[in-house]
Amino acid sequence: MSAYCNEFDASLAAHGPAAVFLLDRDGLLRFDETWTRDCWGRNPGPHAGPATWLLLRDRGSGFVSLAWVGSSDLLDHHPRLETRAYDTREAAEAAREALGVPPICHEPWA
Repeated sequence: MSAYCNEFDASLAAHGPAAVFLLDRDGLLRFDETWTRDCWGRNPGPHAGPATWLLLRDRGSGFVSLAWVGSSDLLDHHPRLETRAYDTREAAEAAREALGVPPICHEPWA
């Protein structure tokens, strides 16, 4: 698992409810309260999927973000995002980097 920005975030990822973690400027995982609350509001669970790395494609702009989620089903009901799951951070980053700078994917994901 990648490093977290602090011990609270590491503990939350290991023992807390499913949550969304985004990479901060230093490349460390940081709990994102806004994304997590939004996801729980759309999909209150129960969340039984495994923790995973996701690429998140915005349907409007095609911009692709990287996130680690405590449950793969947390973003299932998001109206603006399409997701692709990866087993490792390295695999997700490689797929994102292949899209160019900025990481844009104009074609919808199936």
